[in-house]
Amino acid sequence: MTDSNTTAIDEKKEETTGSSDGFKNIGNFFTSVLSLILFVFIYFSISGLVLYGCKIGQANILPTDEKCFPYTNLKSDIDNIPINIFTTFTDPQMSMKLNFPYNKYNSSNKILDLFRSYKEEPKSNFLANYFISIIESLLQFNYSSINFILNTMNGFPEMLVVLLGPIILPFALSFIFLFDHLYLIYLWFANMDWFFKHNSNSNLSHKPVWDFVTILEPINYWCAIGLVILFFILFWVLLAALPVLPFVTMSLCIFSGINYMSIMNNKNTYCLTIIKELFKYYKVTIMSILSFFIVVASFSNLGTIPGVFSIITLVLIYWGIISISVFKSIAEDGVTPLSSYDQAKKVCNYIESDKKTHGFLYNLLLGSDGQKGGGNLLKKLKKISKELSK
Repeated sequence: MTDSNTTAIDEKKEETTGSSDGFKNIGNFFTSVLSLILFVFIYFSISGLVLYGCKIGQANILPTDEKCFPYTNLKSDIDNIPINIFTTFTDPQMSMKLNFPYNKYNSSNKILDLFRSYKEEPKSNFLANYFISIIESLLQFNYSSINFILNTMNGFPEMLVVLLGPIILPFALSFIFLFDHLYLIYLWFANMDWFFKHNSNSNLSHKPVWDFVTILEPINYWCAIGLVILFFILFWVLLAALPVLPFVTMSLCIFSGINYMSIMNNKNTYCLTIIKELFKYYKVTIMSILSFFIVVASFSNLGTIPGVFSIITLVLIYWGIISISVFKSIAEDGVTPLSSYDQAKKVCNYIESDKKTHGFLYNLLLGSDGQKGGGNLLKKLKKISKELSK
């Protein structure tokens, strides 16, 4: 009697345990499916950003030239070319077209505009310009490197960019980030010539006039030497915080880059528009990948039989027996034959100064203008001679 009661209790426990395990597996399955949907949504949203970035690289509108706007007031001439996006799989291939007008919106850059305005202030300070020159150089290097990488990726098949772009681009950006640290060390010391400059402008309506401090101005000269020593020591104190500035500058370049405006089908287009269109025109690819993950999740969480049923369901949907249009592609609007993938030409017509320049040591000793520095030295020697003769 006791054995039969024990057996009945054990069977009841097994039924209860089996039932709870079944509910747990179903819960795990739905949790996995929701996680997969979220992952696929985030991944292909990043793919949309990478794809848009590749088109920006071909448009060549990132501020890569430190001698032109927005670093200076000299505007660049950039060709406004048609750029392929959402290429079809037909023969011949067709595509929708983007173009990036170099207008007021696309040419502006809040950080660089702020720096440019300050550099032109009549009372612009040498120490502020020292830090500005470092940050500007880092930004320019990052923009140039990112522009090169994006334009190179733009030459890949678009499907490859969509599927692998979120993996390839961060890998490439990590190398730029590492090199930024070495470049920052160089810039910290290379831009110390700003310590030997002073703004001699006395007219509040004019731009600053920078002259080198010479040994004939001993107080200012030795203050500059003191700043060099101070910042040499300060560098080692701040060495632990070295990655901060490269991280900030790279982040600024990335976020400012994806904010460019383009025109597609005569409408203003932004990065969010491209993300939305990517989910629309790559629906079959995205749903195929998501379906594969869901089938794997059903096998791992629910078992073999539910997994087989999930495959059968997908086959019925794909062949149209179950009328759901998840595997039906959407016709693209406004497609035309493919245009060139060559990068847009950028021309900045700055004029190199014909004035003979001298080295840093020459400027420190005799001034930024050789004749002026030599003249000043001769005048002071004559004045000292007269004082001695008296």
